[in-house]
Amino acid sequence: MPINLSILIRTVIVTAMFFSSFAYARQLDETTLDWFTMFMWLAGGLALFLFGMESMVKGLLVVAGDKMKKMLGKLTTNRVMGAITGAGITTVIQSSSVTTVLVVGFVSAGLMTVGQAAGVIMGANLGTTITAQIVAFKVTNFALLMIAVGFMIQFTAKLRKKKAIGELIMGLGLIFFGMNIMSEGMDPLRNYQPFLDVMVEMQNPFLGILVGLVFTALVQSSSATIAIIIVMASNGFLTLPAGIALSLGADVGTTVTAMLSTIGKSREALRTAMIHVQFNILGVLIWLPFIPELANVASYVTTLNLFDSGAVSTVIDNTPREIANANTLFKLSALILFLPMIPAFLWVVYKIFPPLPEEKAIGEFKPEFLDHALINNPSLAMQAVNLELEHYQKQAGLFYKRVVSMIAAPNLDRLAREDLTIQRLESYQGQIITYLGLAGQSELTEEEQKEYMKLMNVVNIIESILEVVRSNLQQVLHEMMQENIKPSETMLNLVGQLTSEVGKSMENAFRSIYAKDDEAAMSVIAIKQTIDHLIQDALKHQVKRFKPEQERLKVFRYEMQLVDGFKQLHTLSKRVARLHLESQSNTVKASDKADVNASA
Repeated sequence: MPINLSILIRTVIVTAMFFSSFAYARQLDETTLDWFTMFMWLAGGLALFLFGMESMVKGLLVVAGDKMKKMLGKLTTNRVMGAITGAGITTVIQSSSVTTVLVVGFVSAGLMTVGQAAGVIMGANLGTTITAQIVAFKVTNFALLMIAVGFMIQFTAKLRKKKAIGELIMGLGLIFFGMNIMSEGMDPLRNYQPFLDVMVEMQNPFLGILVGLVFTALVQSSSATIAIIIVMASNGFLTLPAGIALSLGADVGTTVTAMLSTIGKSREALRTAMIHVQFNILGVLIWLPFIPELANVASYVTTLNLFDSGAVSTVIDNTPREIANANTLFKLSALILFLPMIPAFLWVVYKIFPPLPEEKAIGEFKPEFLDHALINNPSLAMQAVNLELEHYQKQAGLFYKRVVSMIAAPNLDRLAREDLTIQRLESYQGQIITYLGLAGQSELTEEEQKEYMKLMNVVNIIESILEVVRSNLQQVLHEMMQENIKPSETMLNLVGQLTSEVGKSMENAFRSIYAKDDEAAMSVIAIKQTIDHLIQDALKHQVKRFKPEQERLKVFRYEMQLVDGFKQLHTLSKRVARLHLESQSNTVKASDKADVNASA
C-alpha cells in the first residue's frame, strides 16, 4: 500500500512533540524560566492548532462541500433564513472565511443579493463561537486517540470521502493537542510575577481589546486567539472580564483578515468584507461599556450548564466556559440587534465603495420591456421581446468588444470583471426565455406561432453564443494570461480583423430579428467569404510558424481555440440571420397564396 507522505510527516511531528513534552516537563522542575523553549512550545502548539483547523475544514468541505453550496443557494430567501444558514454552515465547517468565500461567489454569479449575503455573514459570525465552546471542554486527553484514529482512516481508506473523514478527525485531534502543547508551554508562567503583573493590566478593557486585535491580525484566525485565551484562563492567568476584552479584540482583529482577503478581488468582495467590518466593530463598541454586565450574565449561564458531579468547581475551572459563553452571548446579541439594520449597512457600504462605471453598465442587465401585463396578449408580448433583444444586443456587443480587446492587451483584473458580466448576461437571457415561455402558453394564431418559434430559437442561440464566448474566448484568455503567452504580431492583426467582422455579423444578425431588416440578414450571409478568407490566412500563418516545441505547441493550441471560437460565433450569427430570412420567405408565400385565393 503506498504511503501518503504528508500523513506520515504529520504523524512524525506530532509523535516527536508528544515524547519531547515529557522531557520538557522534567526540565521545568530542574531549571529556571527558559523563554526560548516556552516560545517554541507556544508557537509549535499554535501551529498544530492552526494546521488542525485547516485539516478539519478541508475534510469537511470534501465530505459536505456540495451540500453547503446547495444550502446557501436555497436557504437564503430572506435575511433571517440567511443568518440561520450562515450560522448553521459555519458551525459545521468552523470557518467564517470559507462561508464568506462561498457567499461572494453567489453574489458575483447573481444568485444572491448583497442584502442576503449580509445576513449570511452575520450568521457566520455566530457560527464560529462553537470553536470556543468546543475548546472550553476538557477533551484534550482524547487528542492523541483522535489523531491515531484519523491517521488510520486516512492511511487505509481508498475512497476520497473516507480519507476526508480521517483528515477531519485527525484535524480535530490536532486542534486539541495543539492546545495541550500551548498549555504545557505556558505552565512555568504560573509563578512568574512579572507576567502575572502584565495579566493584571489586562483588566483594562482597552488594552485587552488592543492585544486581542493585534494578535488576531497577526495569526489570521480569531479561533486561534480564542483558544489561547481559554488556555490562559484555564491556567489561572486571566480573569473573566480580561478574557472577554481579549475576545472582543479578536472579533475586531478578524476583520483585518477579511479586508486582506479582498486584495485584488472584485468590488462585491470589498463590500461583503466591509459589512463584516461594520458588524464586528459596532458590536464591540456597543458591549465595551458593559463588559462587567456581560461577565455576570455569562457566569450565570455557566452555572445553569454545570453538571453536578459532586465535585466543587473552582473559579479556574469555570472561567474558560464563562469566556466561551460570553463570546456566544456577545455575537448572538449583535446578530439580533443588527439583522433588521441590514439596509443601513448596505447604504454605508455603497457610499464607501460606489459602483464603478463598469458595474453601472452591468447593473443595467435586466429586462426593460418585458411587461408581465402583456403576457395574455401574445402579439404585444412578442413585440416586447423584440425590443428586449435590441437592448440585449447593445449590452452584449459592448461586452464582446471588451473581451476581444484583451487578446492584444491582456489584463487579468478586467477579464475577471467580464466573468461577472457573462454570468449576468446568462441570467438576463434566462429571464427573456422565461417571459417568452409564459407568452407562448396563450392561444396563438398561425402567424404568432411562427413568430414565437423564431424568437424562441433566437433566444436559445444566445445561450450557445454565450457558451462559446465563455469556453473559447474567456477561458482561453485566462489560461494565456496565467502562462504569460501572447499571439504573434501577424496573428494579432489577423485576429483583430476577424473579431471586427464577427462582431459586425452578430450585430447585423440580431438587427435582422428586432428590426425585421432583410439587408442586415443578407450582409451576415454575404460576409461569410471574408471571414472564411481570414480564417484560412490564420491557418496558413500557423502552419508556417509551426515548430514541434512545447512552448510553440501551447501557443498554437490557444490561437486555434480562439480562431475556432470566432468561427462558431459567425456560424451562430448565420443561423439567426437565416431564421429571419426564412420567416420573411414564409410570409411572402402566405401573402401570394392569399392573393391567389382572392383572385379566384
